[in-house]
Formats: sequence, C-alpha cells, structure tokens
Amino acid sequence: MSAPGSNRVALLSLDRISKNFAGLEVLRDVQLAVEPGERRAIIGPNGAGKTTLFNILSGELKPSSGTISLEGRQVTGLAPEKMFRLGLARTFQKNSLFMGLTTLENVRLAVQQHQQQSLQWFKPWWGFDRLNDRARAVLEQAGLWNRRTELVKNLSYGEQRMLEVAIALAGEPRLLLLDEPTAGMSMAETANSVVTISNLPRDLTMLIIEHDMDTIFAIADRITVLDHGQVLADGTPDEVRNNPAVRSVYLGE
Repeated sequence: MSAPGSNRVALLSLDRISKNFAGLEVLRDVQLAVEPGERRAIIGPNGAGKTTLFNILSGELKPSSGTISLEGRQVTGLAPEKMFRLGLARTFQKNSLFMGLTTLENVRLAVQQHQQQSLQWFKPWWGFDRLNDRARAVLEQAGLWNRRTELVKNLSYGEQRMLEVAIALAGEPRLLLLDEPTAGMSMAETANSVVTISNLPRDLTMLIIEHDMDTIFAIADRITVLDHGQVLADGTPDEVRNNPAVRSVYLGE
C-alpha cells in the first residue's frame, strides 16, 4: 500500500484492521498508510480504539482480521520483541523508569540492551565509547543532557516523560509510537515537549496519540481521526480542523 498522493511504498500500512473482544468490536476495517518521515497523529474520543490500535501495531495484541506491513513486509501478529528488532519503538502512558538511577544510567541501559553489549566486569563504563556516545546523543535529542547526573526520581514529571522518549530513541527506531506524550504536563512542560518532539530527526517516522489539540496541530503532518473504532477522517491539520464531522464528534461543536 502506498501513502496517499505518493508513489513510494509506505513505511507503515494497515489494511482493514479489525479487533473484537468477546464480541465487542473495538476497531473496524481501519485503513492507514504512513510515509517515511511522516508525523501522523491519531485522535478521537475516549473509547475510539486509539490505544488498541497502538497495542496491535506494537505486537501487544493481534488483530482479529486485516494485515500490517512495514515497508511492504507483512508483520501482522509479530511479537513485540520482533517488532522492536524491525525498528518500532513505543512509549506508554505510564512511566516505567528506574527511579533510583540517574537519567544517563537509564538511557545507557537502554542503549546497551539495544546493542546487545553485556557489561564486562573489570572494564569501566567509560570504556564503552560507542555506548556512551549514543547515550549522549539520545539525551541531547530529548533535551536532557544537562540533567544526565540527576536521579530520575528528582526529575519533573515532564522531564520523566521526555526520558521515556529518550529510552525509546535508544533503540534507533525507524517508527516511534508516542502514546499521549504530554498527558498530565503543565502548560510550560507541554510547550517544551512540543519543541523537543518537533526537533527530532525528520527521517524518524512518528505516530502520536494525543488529546491536546494544540500539541497535535503543532507537531502533526497528517491526522487520522477514529470514532467508534472506524476512521472518521484523514488529512492535513487544516483539513481535519475544518471537517464538519470531526468538529461535531471530536471538537464538540
């Protein structure tokens, strides 16, 4: 499947994805094509199926029907670790950080896991140049290098959420799923996070679930709107903003 208006093969394509739980239809025939480097937002009311869609994409759930492809390769139903090896990383709504370690130590562990480089006893950490260089690059991308020696428990909530992004980036993904990256943040933290996410490399493809519409319009190239498990609308931010159905169902007009 190619992305709309493009002759290129989409980095990610979904063909008629449906999901049922004990007879309850949560997703129905979802079609989606995302180009390499695109920043696609997935929005919709609570219960629209957004998180279920992310769980299917990351391998946490298997669809009831339909297919998923990465660069033309069918990956439907692959386990999370296999999806990770294929270049997909994800953040979650709840933090899963090592609170008693520093910011740098958290990211360095993630880089080490990705590089499958076991700690060699009697060799100091700073001997792992490649590991340390990657950890620094990731923290700089997430705007946290100046907080590298701070224990995670002492970081602000917004900084902890950006550390989750840094840990996801440690795996050098091609596709990054961000699940409500600014949820619970103050206005200042949200503004800083929007700048940080916007400044991530443009060759990184992103899918973002987010309820804050200002954040969505600031980051997204295209927006897909879900309602009752179906695609209600798909288009540029301006097209979605001016869509009467979206304004009625999602924006409350």
